Amino acid sequence: MIGRRTHDPERDAALYVSGEMRPAERGRFEAHLLGCDDCWREVSLGREGRGMAEATREIAPPGLRDDIRAAISVAPVPRRLPRRLALVAAVVSVLAVSFVGAAQVHSHQQPPPIAAALAAARTETLAARGPSEQPAPNLSSQGLQLVMGERVDLAGLTSDAFMYRNTAGEAVLLFTSATPFPVARDATPRAASVNGWTAQSDGMTIVCGDRPMNYLVIAHDPSLVGLVEHGLITQPTPS
Repeated sequence: MIGRRTHDPERDAALYVSGEMRPAERGRFEAHLLGCDDCWREVSLGREGRGMAEATREIAPPGLRDDIRAAISVAPVPRRLPRRLALVAAVVSVLAVSFVGAAQVHSHQQPPPIAAALAAARTETLAARGPSEQPAPNLSSQGLQLVMGERVDLAGLTSDAFMYRNTAGEAVLLFTSATPFPVARDATPRAASVNGWTAQSDGMTIVCGDRPMNYLVIAHDPSLVGLVEHGLITQPTPS
């Protein structure tokens, strides 16, 4: 897929961002991204458009969310218009309507930084603002391989974001920040010895803590969240 003769950054990025790329090809493409500026740029553009659409799941009524997904899935792609531009056009055309519906459920939405982190976890994408400021925690002892690390903006809360995968290809996202993360809706406080909270949203487990740094961990599989937390606790202290 990413050989010299068939190298198509726009096509490969679209498959990657949409989740249509097969696991083996996905792994090769993620490795390829580290050395290809064209593919990196296309993936970043695709992530931003998809993240905008998915973020509305936290603020829009269920019926409106379905309308947005339907509009994106059936949007025609003109031959002369790049695929990513057609996707963005479909997203923008429906997002204007979503803000009207959002006001109806404003009191039930997650805090914006939590909603943005959930959107990133659901889509397994990071809308990068640059490289991460802090080094990625080494979680190889927990069977987790680093896929990418970026500096991101979670609706106004600046954070480093790291994506890891286990041997089965399942993803878990770790966000770290100098600023404490807001509390998710319906969150449960942690035990007295741990400052933080846990929550569930759309089938995803969210855990927040403040040691050894302010962190937020999100994954579909709760056991992956536990592995990340254990890895953070056992990280060697910088000298």
